[in-house]
Amino acid sequence: MPRVVDHDQRREAIAAAACKAIARQGIDAVTLGDIGDHADCTTGAITHYFADKDAVMLAALDLVIQRLYRRMSRAVERDPTDLRGFLAETMPLRPQSRDGIKVWFSFWTRTFSSRALNRRQREMHVRWFNALTERLSVMDNAGLLRPGVDIAFETETIAALINGIGLRAVLDAREWPAERQLAHLDAYLEKILVQPS
Repeated sequence: MPRVVDHDQRREAIAAAACKAIARQGIDAVTLGDIGDHADCTTGAITHYFADKDAVMLAALDLVIQRLYRRMSRAVERDPTDLRGFLAETMPLRPQSRDGIKVWFSFWTRTFSSRALNRRQREMHVRWFNALTERLSVMDNAGLLRPGVDIAFETETIAALINGIGLRAVLDAREWPAERQLAHLDAYLEKILVQPS
């Protein structure tokens, strides 16, 4: 009896393999053969599920985005007022999240020459910006933000801070371990959060 293949699972496994390959080799150096090695399949199997390398690359980016939002959603479910926990899920604190951030940053330079990627990056940024604005609004309504905090301004500042820390941490992981990343985040949050008395 022929083995039943879950096509969605197989596509996700190939996208996950592409994430690993991009994180280790960089987006421009990765070949379908490299992705096949990580996915334990042939390039023919990959092209059965994806039209070309660019389609695999986009699937990898989409997978990174899906994983990020799953982590952020779980953080909100645990505690809607834990801003630090929510933001920590967007930082490269662990190997898997570091690989995801590497994939994300790998696509940045490609957005200059690809309208589709530029649109995808902008959509992702708007979604992230809105989620962060919502978290800050929840904190404000709970009386956990310092009086006079401008939510729109702080959202922009936090987004830039997280991007900057993430970039430094993937470029120089040894110099930017989780502890250092969180120390910078904590120093910033002290300025906007009401401190326990």
